[in-house]
Amino acid sequence: MKKLVLKLFVGFIVIPAALVGTLYYLNENGFFNIQKVQVVLENPTPGQEQFLKPNVDALENVLLKYKGVSLWGIKLRSVSKEVQKQEWIENLQISRAWPTTLAIRVKPYEVKFLYMGKGGKLTPIIKDGQFLDPIEAKQAPDVAILDGDAFGKKQELRKKAIDVIEQIPAQGSFSRKTISEVRYDNKEGFWMTLIKTGTQVKIGEDQVALKAARVSRVVDYLETKQFDARVIDADLSKKVLVRLRKDP
Repeated sequence: MKKLVLKLFVGFIVIPAALVGTLYYLNENGFFNIQKVQVVLENPTPGQEQFLKPNVDALENVLLKYKGVSLWGIKLRSVSKEVQKQEWIENLQISRAWPTTLAIRVKPYEVKFLYMGKGGKLTPIIKDGQFLDPIEAKQAPDVAILDGDAFGKKQELRKKAIDVIEQIPAQGSFSRKTISEVRYDNKEGFWMTLIKTGTQVKIGEDQVALKAARVSRVVDYLETKQFDARVIDADLSKKVLVRLRKDP
């Protein structure tokens, strides 16, 4: 019986106390001081690397002040609040990677469009039509530009533009990758400019996915026949109207 009590005493009192004491000693001597702040992007959108890299670099610079701080004693909630101030971050997760790394996993907002304002400033647009801070041209992600003052004034119109562009395929002859600019007309709806040819595509506002599929077939046909289209009007009930550059 005495041996059992002794084993229990050692197992539940002595060993835990020794472990706590060891951890305390190591912590006091800097063993758990942060040496590395690791920022990892979660599922970044392809084509937006040049936009994200400067933001990640800036975030890492902000977090440099935590180097040398005890990983054991750092308040993750405080760090989280500071990271959340970065407007380009949608979600984040912070964890301790023992013994000396502070790991921050962030999900960035996807930039849906760029808006070109006065002076050529480019402003990223994220979901719900929200603006981020303006960026330099070299930082611009691979997305279309919204052209027109109305986009700068009306968030609902930017949101509507996002809804339209997301109904267009990501890849293909007529896709998000082939569109350079998007304009809006109060009577005719949305117009899009193709990067490769400068062709103007009238897509309207409804049944966008169906119209996009029709436009894609038309673009394929025009390329096969080597026709140069000036306008492709897909905003018709059952057909697509094409105006060639030689047409009046």
